[in-house]
Amino acid sequence: MHIEYTESAQSANDNVSKCKNCTLEELAILREISKNPSITQKELAEAIGKSERTVKTRTVELQNNGFLRRKNGKRNGLWEVLVEI
Repeated sequence: MHIEYTESAQSANDNVSKCKNCTLEELAILREISKNPSITQKELAEAIGKSERTVKTRTVELQNNGFLRRKNGKRNGLWEVLVEI
């Protein structure tokens, strides 16, 4: 069976995600942060089932790419997601 892909076969929610170059790990991190902006990297790692080192690496990449920002410092700050997910 062969199925051809056409532009009209896309879902109705195509314009929801602006993070088109994100990996699944990055999308999972952004979703968890949008649910709880005060989440720690350790809690993020537990929530998505990855190591703390992976979460730290991905959050730095997300910040460098302009998808994520930390407000009010490391200790008492909050995450801010800068893209629609």
